[in-house]
Amino acid sequence: MMNPIQRQITPITSTGVHRDRVLRVVRRPCDVSTRGRIGPARLWVVVLWLALAGSLGWAAELTPLANHAIGRIRFEGGQPITGDVQDYVITISGITEVGANVTYTPLVRNGAFKQKLAPGQYRFGAGKIRVKFGEIIYTLDLVPVGSDWNKTQDAADGIVQDFVWKPTGLRDTFGAKPDPNNATHWYGLSIGMRFQTWRSDTNKAPTVLPEGTKLVFTLKPTSKSIDGRELQPIVVEREWRPKATTPNDDINDLPTANYELTGLANLPDGTSRPILLQGKGVYPKFLATGLVTVEPDGVSGGRWKQPFGWVTD
Repeated sequence: MMNPIQRQITPITSTGVHRDRVLRVVRRPCDVSTRGRIGPARLWVVVLWLALAGSLGWAAELTPLANHAIGRIRFEGGQPITGDVQDYVITISGITEVGANVTYTPLVRNGAFKQKLAPGQYRFGAGKIRVKFGEIIYTLDLVPVGSDWNKTQDAADGIVQDFVWKPTGLRDTFGAKPDPNNATHWYGLSIGMRFQTWRSDTNKAPTVLPEGTKLVFTLKPTSKSIDGRELQPIVVEREWRPKATTPNDDINDLPTANYELTGLANLPDGTSRPILLQGKGVYPKFLATGLVTVEPDGVSGGRWKQPFGWVTD
């Protein structure tokens, strides 16, 4: 038999009819005389609704609350944020009705925030998430949901703004063609992979592979990802273009984690050659296994793009 708590939650999550009924109750407009003020009963409903909406991900829309900014922070699919999150940085700036410039930095609790605003006009700044990986705290971008976040909005109408954290995926390239060799185009971790025209270990030029060769790189995770997920090995294939300015593309948009990297060059004649790698700290050697480690970018507070040189045996 369903317990009382289940019986209360079920009407919200079972059918659209029941969900609509709940939304209509919460969205009922208040009397004009109470605009901008919240009584204890209504404040309790708002807090309860924020908590419930958080547990349901994006399933339930938030109802604007006069003279407040409210919102949630989730993964793109609506799941709660995981990983060793240290802090969120959300900023709301504006001008009050009396002409004062103000900035709010709401506290995020359980993936949601609620900030009381003085009457006036406001907009959101770029959101950030600060996540610890290993012994380092990385500052990464949050993506605002919708297109109103940087537009001026009236506090009296209530402001709702959600954010998502994308550990991987394509960033806004502002019209440019997505480039696997440009780490700024991707939320995930990028690794530079450049063919070396001289072998520092043997002091001679390596053999140049024939056109049509496929480069197959395997990344075996040696840690969880920055968002706390257990990862499986990742296989990435790259075309070899010996006549091009960039003979092969980098490895891009990986889940941020530490890896063991190996590679194999599959030639058009059906034979293959192991790829040898020269990463950080191993010069002049080329090794069969490279170590990919997450390291900070001292400029952005994000992650450094670790470079590897490669040749074939």
